[in-house]
Amino acid sequence: MRFCPKCGSLMRVKGNKMVCSKCGYSDHDVEKVILKENINHENNKTIIADGETIEGRVAISLCPRCGSVRAILLNKKKRLYRCMACSFVYTI
Repeated sequence: MRFCPKCGSLMRVKGNKMVCSKCGYSDHDVEKVILKENINHENNKTIIADGETIEGRVAISLCPRCGSVRAILLNKKKRLYRCMACSFVYTI
């Protein structure tokens, strides 16, 4: 994270340089920039699959049957998941 030396605002990555979103100052002296993307889980959504309504949270979990990575967290304590692709119910 870098801050603008002119106005103190947070600078953002644009191509291979850092640019201030407030005053437009740009810094070309960027050797290595690491971008990090946060994954937001969808909390307590109602999901309808195969005519069945399921209350749960969409999570990233590898299905042992089909290899899909999107699943519904049915029970957090038991770590019970249902695959969104093949509807297989499994624990991890």
